[in-house]
Amino acid sequence: MRILSPYAPDAGYEPGFVELNHEEGRLEITHPSSCVLLEDSQIVPEMLALRCVLHPIPFLNKAPKVQLISEGESLAEAFLYDDASVSQGDAKNCQWSGVALEYVGVGQGIYQGEKFIFSGKTFPFGKMEERTPLYLKPFCVETQSYQVRTTTLTAGHVLTSPPGVLNTRVLRGYGGYYQPGIPLEQIQQVYYALTSDYDQTRIRLYTSSALQTQHTPPPRGGRDFNQEVMFSPLPREEDYLSLTGALAAGYARFSVTTDCGSVPYTSYGCDPVPGHPTFVSVYFRNQ
Repeated sequence: MRILSPYAPDAGYEPGFVELNHEEGRLEITHPSSCVLLEDSQIVPEMLALRCVLHPIPFLNKAPKVQLISEGESLAEAFLYDDASVSQGDAKNCQWSGVALEYVGVGQGIYQGEKFIFSGKTFPFGKMEERTPLYLKPFCVETQSYQVRTTTLTAGHVLTSPPGVLNTRVLRGYGGYYQPGIPLEQIQQVYYALTSDYDQTRIRLYTSSALQTQHTPPPRGGRDFNQEVMFSPLPREEDYLSLTGALAAGYARFSVTTDCGSVPYTSYGCDPVPGHPTFVSVYFRNQ
């Protein structure tokens, strides 16, 4: 098993992995029985790699409808999460509200420079305080019906309301993209915009990675040819980051309880488990 993940996202999109540092700041703790000052690196491992299984969380609210009013003409409404409403994109695999990482009870670590393998939640040096799930990667979804009006002005500019912007494609959260066995960096947020098919409202889907390629990534967007791209509402970092990006940014956390107190661990990377499409190794360091 590798200790550090090789994945490095493009600059400006997701934070890169943090290198494991054996020289980081040290927390001095007084052992209650001996009153000897011990460094945290002497009490708990510097690094833990936990084996986890991925569980996608389906978005069950299929009620939201969308409608486009184009040049004063109201097009027929469409159910946002009906596959038939999507004119472009993979709707079937994009309707997840999150992906849960469940600890399966095995892992590996580095303790005082030596590698070791463990199972369960109890170690010689303490006990793991694990939440269930270990981490839930959230995705932004649409919970209410939504209507958009587009109007061409005399100067040829197109006004889109809401939010009231010119020559701009407005993207909103649709859900997360997930399939068993896909690269972990492709477990990502998907956005939608409204379009038309004759007198019908239709939906176009955009993955975060596709927007990154077009230089219009969340959360700020950018310019795509002669059109601006914006996100409404402005997405949160934890939502728009991919699974790998969220883990690299430290959103997964747990603690180890020792005789000297509780020591927090924060995620800094992950790797797929070869031959097991739903398993992932998540790397943590103590703080």
